[in-house]
Amino acid sequence: MSCVICENPFARTVCAGVWQEFHCPECGNGRVSQELLSLMMLLNLQLDVRRSRKWLEERKPTDPLPMMRVSDILLCCNAKESVGPATGAEG
Repeated sequence: MSCVICENPFARTVCAGVWQEFHCPECGNGRVSQELLSLMMLLNLQLDVRRSRKWLEERKPTDPLPMMRVSDILLCCNAKESVGPATGAEG
């Protein structure tokens, strides 16, 4: 699977039930809660690369593998440009 932040195909990801761990050469290491991933899919959102990388960098000194949760969504997400099935635009 690709990086959950930048979609780099060379990233390694591990799914572990309630979270997805990623190891990306560009973004670094972290985890994303399954709840956040599901919400992002439902609302057709994607993580903002710059903000997400900054978020990871700020937490790295105290947590080598920080986890992004739903409470972090306003800081790290943007609406995708394409219209998806969760937008309610299907007629």
